[in-house]
Amino acid sequence: MKHFVFALAMLQALCLCAQTTGVVVDENKQPLPAATVSLYRMGEEKTMTGVMTDSLGQFELGTQKGQDYVITISFMGYTPQHIECRNVPGKFELGTIAMEPESQTLSGVTVTASSVIRKADRQIVIPSQLQRKTSSNGVALLQHLQLSRISVNTLNGSVTTTTGDAVELRINGVKAEIQDVKALQPADVLKVEYHDNPGLRYGNVSAVIDIILKEKTAGGNVSGELMNTINPLGIGDYQLSSNYHAGKSSVKASVNWNRRDLNWYRENTESFNATSPAIENQEIGQKTKAKYDNVNLSVGYDYTNGGNQLSVTFRDLYNKTPNSVSDRNSLLEQEGTTYTVTDRTRTNSNSPSLDVYYQREFAKDKHLYLDLTGTYINSASHRLYRQADGTDTQKITSDVDGDKYSAIAEAIYEQNVKDSRFSFGLRHQQSHTRNIYTGTDSSTVKMNNNETYAFGEWYSKLGRFDYTLGLGVMRTHLSQGGAKQDKYILRPTIQLGYRFGNHVRVRYKGYIGGYAPSLSDLSDVEQQIDIYQLRRGNPNLHTVTFYSNEFSLSVDTKWFSAEWFTRYSYDDKPFMEQTTYEDGMYIRSYANQKGFHRLNSQVSIQAQPWAEHLMIQVTPYVNRYISKGNDYTHTHTNWGVRGNLMAMYNNWYMGANVETSFHNLWGETINKDEASHSLVAGYNRERWGVELQFQNIFSSHYEMSVENRSRLAPYRQLMWSKNLCRVFGIDVHFNLDFGKHRSQAEQRIKNSDTDAGIMSGAK
Repeated sequence: MKHFVFALAMLQALCLCAQTTGVVVDENKQPLPAATVSLYRMGEEKTMTGVMTDSLGQFELGTQKGQDYVITISFMGYTPQHIECRNVPGKFELGTIAMEPESQTLSGVTVTASSVIRKADRQIVIPSQLQRKTSSNGVALLQHLQLSRISVNTLNGSVTTTTGDAVELRINGVKAEIQDVKALQPADVLKVEYHDNPGLRYGNVSAVIDIILKEKTAGGNVSGELMNTINPLGIGDYQLSSNYHAGKSSVKASVNWNRRDLNWYRENTESFNATSPAIENQEIGQKTKAKYDNVNLSVGYDYTNGGNQLSVTFRDLYNKTPNSVSDRNSLLEQEGTTYTVTDRTRTNSNSPSLDVYYQREFAKDKHLYLDLTGTYINSASHRLYRQADGTDTQKITSDVDGDKYSAIAEAIYEQNVKDSRFSFGLRHQQSHTRNIYTGTDSSTVKMNNNETYAFGEWYSKLGRFDYTLGLGVMRTHLSQGGAKQDKYILRPTIQLGYRFGNHVRVRYKGYIGGYAPSLSDLSDVEQQIDIYQLRRGNPNLHTVTFYSNEFSLSVDTKWFSAEWFTRYSYDDKPFMEQTTYEDGMYIRSYANQKGFHRLNSQVSIQAQPWAEHLMIQVTPYVNRYISKGNDYTHTHTNWGVRGNLMAMYNNWYMGANVETSFHNLWGETINKDEASHSLVAGYNRERWGVELQFQNIFSSHYEMSVENRSRLAPYRQLMWSKNLCRVFGIDVHFNLDFGKHRSQAEQRIKNSDTDAGIMSGAK
């Protein structure tokens, strides 16, 4: 009888049990893993139970049939959702719950450890409070985050992938320059969206880092940063930024001044083998100055009304280079005769542009983005090459005056449909170039160039499997004189991903792309390099088709993560260098060659042995290149390793970086960067901070080299400087807020044109 009563009680309890399930997604209808789901009995404040959403945003709660509950869903950066559930049935499905970005500044909220949410096409990284308060600017914050496959150099102000590719930077979805990111205050950063597997929407760039800022109320801000080296005194980077908001309008302005004033030594060994006997030249480098100043100015006005925005921005980039990094003073030894060689190039350019942007939100899952950018580039260059033996002097001069006008128009439409997303867009660039060459060789080049690109892309998922399918079409057109050239390239893309449990993920990406020659390579101009060589343009160069396959396997835990990434790519008929001998001169030009193979593979290992206070990252890598020309084949393998360490405590931080020499083969030339190391240490407060920077403190000199393997005219150049070793710099910054901040949107598209199209005869 007792057993019967017990069984009856158990049956009754089972009948009263309920199961409540749901799926949590973000504002883009994408799954939101690691969101906190808490269960309360209605009328009570004590939490009954709590769970975290899985990698697909799903959760499951154990409830009782017929009871009343409140379910609270929270996630950093989003407004908490409170859902009342009355008289819960036996099986209760809440369905899809969309979270909305928080409209306040999140003051008082502390993230005790950085949170990483891995999605199919990106990683969402929420910086911790410690990472924010120990970072002086947006670039320093990226360095503290230690993103996989990303290399951040705060001294040079550069962000690249560890395979040497450029990274596209964005702020709230809009393309940004490194100076824009440097102007950001880390306290204003809500999250960082790291697109380590971007698709056609981004033009198949290697990586995209999109920094999402907190929304603001009315008010303003003035911030500045001054970095200058003490040893030597020739490196400086200074920035001043401000913004002000009133009602639905806002104005912003920033100016950045970057300067270098250093001394270089350039050694050069070259052979000219077309004659018998061959000519052997040995240049012994003498001290040579390298100096430049870059000023980047931006002034903008924004009008925002809900999800709609109009933005007008004027930009101007001014460059003055009285002493190029390619300049050299040397003593040339040739068959017992000593010559003095002087090579000087002086350039300056001014590039004003106007960017008009419009954003329309039809609904929360439907957006249209329009952008129109007009740019004018005025550039001038003067080069003087002199070779003398005491009795005879030979000079080569070259002056170039260039003007370029361009316009870029782009339109993109995006829409979310349940668990899927599709987007399509159209981009067109039209430019006209007129360059006048005078000096030893004189000519005038007029060129019209346009490029049109259209794409469509679809993203969806099935359980733990996700996929992206895209198709793009690119058309390039060139006219110079009576010659015209048209090229069409089909650009399909496929991305596949699968997650095993919550810690292991495998991904594949394959795509076909293309790229066009630079305007300087396409011009029908000859520029003499020295008394033996001249550089010649080639109007017959064709656009290149590019094939790429990427594979990655990642393992992520709370304190340890590892990723194996490998990429194989092939350029079909790329325009690479071609050396010929004509009428006693060696001609350096470019031609469409047979093909180029590239294999990059690396393993990135990251550990946090002391919570968020200490992060260690080690990345061994190998690069393999095979360059197949019409009359040459060259191969090269580069093994290396990178190591990073970041330590943070209270307002103090210290970072260290070590890199072996990175090599790159293209055509017949191998470029070898310097093996480098750096150390930073700083103290940061809300309104001010100071950082000490040390670069190559254990090196006697900084060295880079270039090796050319041409059969006719091989050479090896060695560039070194004592000014870029044992570098000691001080970085001081300040940040002043006034008033209250209001919501501020940013444009999603920003285009720019920086190719002046001038050919250089520098060696």
